[in-house]
Amino acid sequence: MKLFINTLDAQQLPSICGGNLQGDGRPLNKVSEPSEADADTIVFLEQEKQLDSVQQSKAGLIITTADYAPKLQGRSLLVVDKPYFALMVLITYWLRLDNKNRAYNIHPSAVIADDIRYEGEVAIGPNVVIGSGCTLGKGAIISEGCSIGQNVAIGAGTKLLPSVTVYEDCFIGKNCILHSGVVIGADGFGFMLMNGEQQKIPQVGNVVIGDGVEIGANSCIDRATLGSTKIGNGTKIDNLVQVGHNCVIGEHSILCSQVGLAGSTIVGDYVYLAGQVGVAGHLTIGSYAMVGAQSGVVHDIPEKGRYFGTPAMEANLTKRIIAIQKHIPEMYRAFTKAKKEDT
Repeated sequence: MKLFINTLDAQQLPSICGGNLQGDGRPLNKVSEPSEADADTIVFLEQEKQLDSVQQSKAGLIITTADYAPKLQGRSLLVVDKPYFALMVLITYWLRLDNKNRAYNIHPSAVIADDIRYEGEVAIGPNVVIGSGCTLGKGAIISEGCSIGQNVAIGAGTKLLPSVTVYEDCFIGKNCILHSGVVIGADGFGFMLMNGEQQKIPQVGNVVIGDGVEIGANSCIDRATLGSTKIGNGTKIDNLVQVGHNCVIGEHSILCSQVGLAGSTIVGDYVYLAGQVGVAGHLTIGSYAMVGAQSGVVHDIPEKGRYFGTPAMEANLTKRIIAIQKHIPEMYRAFTKAKKEDT
């Protein structure tokens, strides 16, 4: 259950997330699962399997479709085409409304260089360290325990949750969210065997992150060797993702948990990489491509490609191979039997 600071009247909801209100309006300040709901709570109903729990709930308002409205007689309803989407729009609005009341201040325990440039009011939490030459955009939120190196730029409205580390010279755009444990700009994994020893290749580039990017907990984006590792506008990165040095990821792509990109990988726009996809270095994945979970990508993938497996192959081919694999034991028995008969 989420309890919001601000209360909304049900009459306000159609103007926020669309739809038609049925029943009496009342003040509301929570969203939750049906089992947790009370009279101040909004829930949603979109699928038949949810119907019983919603009917039995004490929710003050139900966001649902016209198909389910007749089954909810006497309840306050917001009737929309896509209930879940409408609820997400409402929650986004509610969070922004609550954040307007945030007290922007700097905690006295923060250690901040004297030459920081502020582009507006910011919030800086306890035990934050910010190096020389940094720029903080209006409304930036730097939560407790974050460490920001020299010459870092953080855009307006960007939020760093506790214990994020941003190394020197990196750039983070507007309205980004970096979850706890994210590391931006650590050295790329570059070594060269010389005289029988692994010699470190200096990593002196940076990381450039666009606007509206979200990066999940404990993910790492390595700095480039010379240029920039880049994350495009609107791209969303899950927890525990590794992006190697010199990678370039386009706009509005999705990288699910435990994806790993080796150095100099290029990922286009609107690409979907499912969980645990591994990509070898110096490869290109075209825009709008999709790669299935646990796939190993060892060659370029074209635009709009659908690939799956290890090594990753065209998805329909991989499915055919998997379907055949379960017959391999009997095929082998038939083969060995035929071989004996021939001899």
